[in-house]
Amino acid sequence: MRRAAQEATLLVTVIVLALAVWFVIADAENREIEERLGFSLQVEVRGLASNLVVAGEPLPVTVTVVGREADLEAARPEHFLATVSLRNRAAGRHSLPVRVEAVDGDVRVRAVQPETVVVIVQETVEREVPVIVEPSNFPQLGFRVGTPEVRPETAIVSGIASEVDAVDSVVARLDLGGAEASVERDVILEARTASGGAVTQVVVNPRVAKVRVPIVQEVFRRTASILPDVVGTPADGYRVRTVRATPATVEVLVSVDVLDDEVEVKTVPLDISGMDTNLSTIAELVFGDDAPAASDTETAVRVVVVIEPLITTVTLPVEVLTEGVAEDLRLAVASPTSVDVTLRGPVAIVSELAGPLSPIVVDLSAYGIGRHRIDLRWNAPIGLELIELAPDRMIVTLAALPRLEPRPVDEDADGTEGEETPDGDTAGSEEAEDE
Repeated sequence: MRRAAQEATLLVTVIVLALAVWFVIADAENREIEERLGFSLQVEVRGLASNLVVAGEPLPVTVTVVGREADLEAARPEHFLATVSLRNRAAGRHSLPVRVEAVDGDVRVRAVQPETVVVIVQETVEREVPVIVEPSNFPQLGFRVGTPEVRPETAIVSGIASEVDAVDSVVARLDLGGAEASVERDVILEARTASGGAVTQVVVNPRVAKVRVPIVQEVFRRTASILPDVVGTPADGYRVRTVRATPATVEVLVSVDVLDDEVEVKTVPLDISGMDTNLSTIAELVFGDDAPAASDTETAVRVVVVIEPLITTVTLPVEVLTEGVAEDLRLAVASPTSVDVTLRGPVAIVSELAGPLSPIVVDLSAYGIGRHRIDLRWNAPIGLELIELAPDRMIVTLAALPRLEPRPVDEDADGTEGEETPDGDTAGSEEAEDE
């Protein structure tokens, strides 16, 4: 009996202690605490008139909340909404109270820091700008991207003046993805500056444009050499030295099967028959069906044909003559009496040389008795070049003329003079010499 009473008392004591612990734990879990959240909230502007725009975003705020510890630990930024109202506000700088409310979770907002924020509001301006298509990821070789089409062709950008003024165009970026057929798609428009930078603080209207980019299989653009078609032959004694076209190449379109082949484009025939001067003319190009001209290709070029005389070399003899020997001298030795001259020049001029060439005349009037080495000079005919004169010197020896002594005149016994012999000697001169 006593044992049963003791056990009953122990059981009651355990139950009471368990209940006490449960009440303590429940009280701890349900007890509310006050705490500043460890994150800040971005303030949302509401009630803005349609002709206004926020130029300076308000600073974020922090909040102090009240709630159970577990609820505070589970709080996230998306559980709260921080707002300021610009209803009936004009453009300018405004200090506005911040309202924060919990949109999710069992917590209450106790305080906001700061309680007010500054919001700068400006009137909006708008401007019409062109819509530019910016394709990327072009098709593979063998396909050509045509001129993009976009509707609308212009868009309205609106916002604060400084941002709107910075916009040069709105761009529709279209990824072609290597397409082999025309692409048509709705594309979101992006405001850009003239240098390509993004302008995000403006509103673009419409927001989306319809873009179509035609893609067609194409022939390939190639650079072809220009080959002037020169026919005929120049005049006798002349030849074609060079032929050049300006420009020397032209852009053509070729199919894939001849893409790697050498491509040439000829001019119309240029006849140089019998010509002995240069030819400079504008010549039309002749394009074949397999290599038509590109759309922006010039179809005529300047062609210059340089015609020059044929050059030859010939060696001919030239006589060497002397003149001007003093009266009291005689020419004892003169060597050589002819030299070889080597001439270079056009065949036409060389072929016209007829008869002996003009001689070399050496004037000996300034030379006295003795042996002299004299340099030879000779002028080539006009149009020819003297390459060599061989030999280019002559040896001349000048000697004095012999002096004739007069013979004495003999008289005959009868007083008559001797007869003069036919050679000028008087008769009897030989005897006189013997005596």
